[in-house]
Amino acid sequence: MNSSVWGYMFLVLGLTGVILINIFGEITIQNEQDYYSLKEVTKAAMVDAVDNYAMLYGVGYDGVTQTTAPESMHCTSGVPGTIRIITERFVELFVLKLSESVNTSDGYEITFKDIDECPPKVTVSVTVQESFSYIQRALGVKRENRVEDADITNIITGILETTDPFDDPSTVVR
Repeated sequence: MNSSVWGYMFLVLGLTGVILINIFGEITIQNEQDYYSLKEVTKAAMVDAVDNYAMLYGVGYDGVTQTTAPESMHCTSGVPGTIRIITERFVELFVLKLSESVNTSDGYEITFKDIDECPPKVTVSVTVQESFSYIQRALGVKRENRVEDADITNIITGILETTDPFDDPSTVVR
């Protein structure tokens, strides 16, 4: 009798350990995938949003154009080789590329904290609403804000740099 109780206790402790390792392993792996996809999507969207016309001919904010906000332009106008991104194009490409690369079962909230067109700098925050109730999610029960839910936030700042303005620009994420 005594040895069977010990056997049941070790069985319960073993199952509890396996369940906890599975839960925390899934959270860690999912967050790592979200971070690296955020990093790659930011880089790709910044490179694709470069204004080639402005880079070749040096067009910047001139006080007349309404499509560029003056608070996001910090470069001198008329200097060829100045790299500039277009804010609307960056936001559109970022959302499109991120939606293709993330898990669609989780809820994502994207916040653009800072976008400077010239010099190109962006700060993006992505919050993932993780649910630790896997049984409820498997059964299809609707989520509400509960204790077992958590929000995991990844924030990234990307700066577009290049040595030669007519080469392919690359990002440095700090």
